[in-house]
Amino acid sequence: MTAPAQVPELDFVFHPRSIAIAGVSAKETAAFGGGGFVSSLQEIGFRGPIYLIHPTARAIRGIKCYPSMRDIPAEDDIDYVISSVNARFVPQLLEDCIAKGVRVLHLFTAGFTETGDAERAKMEQAVIARAKEAGIRLIGPNCMGLYVPEARLAMMNGQTPEEGPVGMVSQSGMNAGEFIRYAIPRGIRCSKVISFGNGADLKAADFFDYLADDPKTEIIVAYLEGIQDGPRLARAIRKAGERKPVAILKSGRTEAGSRAANSHTASLAGSLQIFDALCKQAGALRVESMEELVDMAVTFRFVKRLSGPNVVVVGGGGGASVLAADDLAAAGLNLPPLLPETQAELAKITHEAGTSIRNPIDTTSLWEEKGFEATLMPCAQAPNIDVLLYHTSFGSGPGMRQVGLRDRMRRQADTLARIQEQSGKPVVVCIRPSVTAEAFEQSEEFQDLCWRNGLATYPSIARAGVALGNLLEWQRLRE
Repeated sequence: MTAPAQVPELDFVFHPRSIAIAGVSAKETAAFGGGGFVSSLQEIGFRGPIYLIHPTARAIRGIKCYPSMRDIPAEDDIDYVISSVNARFVPQLLEDCIAKGVRVLHLFTAGFTETGDAERAKMEQAVIARAKEAGIRLIGPNCMGLYVPEARLAMMNGQTPEEGPVGMVSQSGMNAGEFIRYAIPRGIRCSKVISFGNGADLKAADFFDYLADDPKTEIIVAYLEGIQDGPRLARAIRKAGERKPVAILKSGRTEAGSRAANSHTASLAGSLQIFDALCKQAGALRVESMEELVDMAVTFRFVKRLSGPNVVVVGGGGGASVLAADDLAAAGLNLPPLLPETQAELAKITHEAGTSIRNPIDTTSLWEEKGFEATLMPCAQAPNIDVLLYHTSFGSGPGMRQVGLRDRMRRQADTLARIQEQSGKPVVVCIRPSVTAEAFEQSEEFQDLCWRNGLATYPSIARAGVALGNLLEWQRLRE
């Protein structure tokens, strides 16, 4: 009999049964702070009771208000509290939480160590010491907290309740929100996303440890501004990197970035060279931008592994294909000429002058009913190819290509997925930028069709190249 999976130590933090929010604006239209958390929890459908703390309001957004935590009926258990009150009221709120038996206090409240004020830093330390004494865990201060689809927790509006395998650790709430917003249209669904701000109590290391143990998390991405307890963080990243793909975006790469990080979340950015060494030892990948972080989540999720660096590029438009060769070579990938037998297969279906069947492939046969699969399948099955990159765009103008476009997009996505399955090699799709509203909608629709068929999608060939090159680098780190 298989032993039941062990529940990670901090699992209670991510599965509150009830929530109280202190510092909610009486204006129901308030979209940030306490009001933003209320609307986000209502939108995602939090299943437990929500209690609002307001000194005078009777109800906000249809939810009853209480003057203080202590006024909530004694029989009503509260295990998770979100603080949007001014920093000077946090010590009293903490005492109320202790009296009420709260287990987790999320301090959206800012105005502590990150201000650089010694008295504010001292107040933060006192709050942490009192919370530890009472057995309460703190998230923050100065953070957006948690997005957990399974528990119907959201930190911002527009966050889907659909669950997925990607977990994120982020010092910044805004960057956590950006990651979710950019990643969802490309098929990424999250297990847990954590914005932890100053990390006065629960730090990045705690959350790396948790996600490493979490059975719902298969891929870990992170945005870090500073290093807190370097040896412990190194151990946590190493533990995570041994078990799961890990990609980390580290700010503070320059003197200006270090200053910004310190004023944002009281972080000491530390040496980038030391952090690079830490990541390499841990088998974790360090990336250079938020876009690259999203791209790696997509790559780890859908591509998973490459057997080598050899890419075949297929798409209409010779200029885009030629530029693709440069972009992919810069990312450490190869575009080998197709073997004579593969070119012979392609020659059967494309006879027009001005086309190329060497690599990159530029041929009008892609637009023919039977030519699409007949062009792509031999390329994917070529023995000297490891990955097929198909690029396309929408909005090139009125004409025959617009007739039956939706049906053609659906057939193409299905065909690309079948080629990926039958060839046993990754197929990635690059949808070049659109310049009209109609074309943008078409691009979004095709992107959705692709990822739902298990295909990685990218907004440019250059970004796809960097992501695939990163995947090869990550595989080398793990060897």
